[in-house]
Order: sequence, then structure tokens, then C-alpha cells
Amino acid sequence: MSKKGSIHRKHSQEFKVSLVEQHLKEGISIEILAVQHQLEPRLIRSWRTIYIEHGASGLQPKAKGRPKGTPAIGRPKTTFTSEMERLQYENAKLKLEIAQLKKLQNYLRGDV
Repeated sequence: MSKKGSIHRKHSQEFKVSLVEQHLKEGISIEILAVQHQLEPRLIRSWRTIYIEHGASGLQPKAKGRPKGTPAIGRPKTTFTSEMERLQYENAKLKLEIAQLKKLQNYLRGDV
């Protein structure tokens, strides 16, 4: 958890890689790096783990949100072979809507 009033900062891939490499290659302790850069030591440790497992490319920022080009999942559109079928479908929908509105009206009146 972050401390109350703390600001979430986004760090560049280059910054993360430079800190991890300072720790691994130059032997600077994680605690010293954390104090110098005002970071939590566990954050640098997690970057180190990712760097060891996936290399520098693992420290790239992740894309957020839904991927572009993904179609929305939903009910497929109804296709009709004739105008008569379409009108019958629309008529059935309207009858259903009327029935639902009558039930709502009775409920609101207290005629449950």
C-alpha cells in the first residue's frame, strides 16, 4: 500500500534499467538507491526480478485499457429474409414491452 498523501510516479524504462544495473553491476545496495531516489526498496527489488527474468524489455510500461480493434461482444444482429418477418418481429417486441409496462403500472399502484 502507498502511504497516505503519496504521489504515484511513473518511471521510464531507462530509469528502471539504470537503477537495476547500478545494483547488479556496480554493487550498490538497493536501500542506498532507494534513499537516493526517494523510492521504496521493494519497488527496486521487483524491477530487479523482472529484469533478471525478462531483461530490459520486461521493464517497458504496459499498455492500459482494452486493445484496439477488439470487437465488442454482444448479441448478433437479427437478419430478416422479408419485410413481413421484420414487422412480425417488431410487433412481438412491442407486445412484450406493453406487457412489461402493464406489470410495472400494476406494481406501482400496489395491485401486485
